[in-house]
Amino acid sequence: MKRVCSAFVFLLALSIRVEAGEELNPFSLLSESRRVFPELEAYNGTAFKEEFFTQKLDHFDILDGRTWQQRYFVTNGSYTSGGPIFLVLGGEWEANPVHIELGFIGQLVEHFGAYTIYLDHRFYGQSKPFPDLLLENMVYLNMDQALEDTAYFAQKMKQDFGLDGKWILIGASFTGDMTAWARARYPHLFHAAYSSGAPVQAQVEVAEYYEVVGRAYLDTDPLCYTVLEEGMLALRQLVQIGDAANITRLFNLVEDINVSVEDDVTLLYFVVTQIYGSLVQASTPGSLENVCSRLVSGQDNPLEAFAQVYRETIFNIPLRINASRLVESYRNQTDYSADITRQFMYQSCLEFGWFTAVSSQNQPFGPVVPIEFRLKFCTAVFGPEFTRERLEAGVERTNLLYGGKQPDVTRVVYTVGSLDPFNPVQMSEEPNVDAPVIIIQGASHCIDITSPASPDEPPPLAEARTRVVELLTTWLAEE
Repeated sequence: MKRVCSAFVFLLALSIRVEAGEELNPFSLLSESRRVFPELEAYNGTAFKEEFFTQKLDHFDILDGRTWQQRYFVTNGSYTSGGPIFLVLGGEWEANPVHIELGFIGQLVEHFGAYTIYLDHRFYGQSKPFPDLLLENMVYLNMDQALEDTAYFAQKMKQDFGLDGKWILIGASFTGDMTAWARARYPHLFHAAYSSGAPVQAQVEVAEYYEVVGRAYLDTDPLCYTVLEEGMLALRQLVQIGDAANITRLFNLVEDINVSVEDDVTLLYFVVTQIYGSLVQASTPGSLENVCSRLVSGQDNPLEAFAQVYRETIFNIPLRINASRLVESYRNQTDYSADITRQFMYQSCLEFGWFTAVSSQNQPFGPVVPIEFRLKFCTAVFGPEFTRERLEAGVERTNLLYGGKQPDVTRVVYTVGSLDPFNPVQMSEEPNVDAPVIIIQGASHCIDITSPASPDEPPPLAEARTRVVELLTTWLAEE
């Protein structure tokens, strides 16, 4: 079976479904660029049943009795008496059982005979505390409430359905954080956790992201890195001379970009670099070699090669580059849509940061997207109080509460891919002997959890998965 499309997306939602020929939203490019596994679209053999749970709106106000319906999927198809309960946490995407059934989690379920639950995250997918996304309602979208959702859900499941086995939390990327943090906060509820690709260190700017991306291309083929450098430089030169027509042709834009508008130019650079970043972040064995082969074969005209790989990666979907129009689209507070950027942007602007500015000198694209551009959207979309200072305070609070790279936690296994551009904010050293960190050489973001194990997978990946099984086996034997 091919690797399942990364279900646990960090930057943006997987849930957007834009068919070829329609205009594509720039901030949703990363999610769409990963839609390369048709079995995810066609698969309908799920053994899971959809259910809804009456969840509290505000866990911290005892006088607030408001509730909402939180969606979850559940199956006991592989369950054996005395087996564990696997609670897989949904994040900034719409939960779908295929994320479990077509990946390594499904194999773990069978191996351990687990009763399995997949819980949607509040404000994402079909878990909607409110019918709209008014700013006054989004105050209930934060990590504190989400962790309490997880604990209250588990507590009620134990009480109402007698699910008294050992609960194992499983999550990846953003929910990799949640699994570790919930295990630390509620050790009486959750016995252990498996955290894949978790950005545990909140940080306003992750400038190192594109440094990892650059090294990945350089290690694949030095000529590949050179073509990226020269292609991006040629694009910047087109901007400088005002050649909007050629930029529109090369990058398949809906209309000519206004090269006199600085934010539009920066948005173009953001989009293009995001795509080349996503090719590393979502890479599979051999995929970067393929990308570099295509780039190097066009080295006589680096800009054409650079643009062609970009176009092919997003399926030749046309794009409109207009920053002010984009801001207006994310000011929409009236309804939910498949694109969840407003929700995750809100969380990023308040609690986490993790903005991937293209600002470092040590990468092939040049310092073309400053952090100020990313932060400008916080203020423009949500209001003048959403400042850098407010985000810095939120980041400090997040790291204070959860420990950053030095958490006080046990029975959590962290996996980190060496090719994951977010690994600079992930675990790098074990905080203690009961919280092992597995660095997987040559692995991308969360590939250990989103793809199924196979006999021909790279040895470092196979060894990491074997170690995860060993650790969970050991921990399940402990009281």
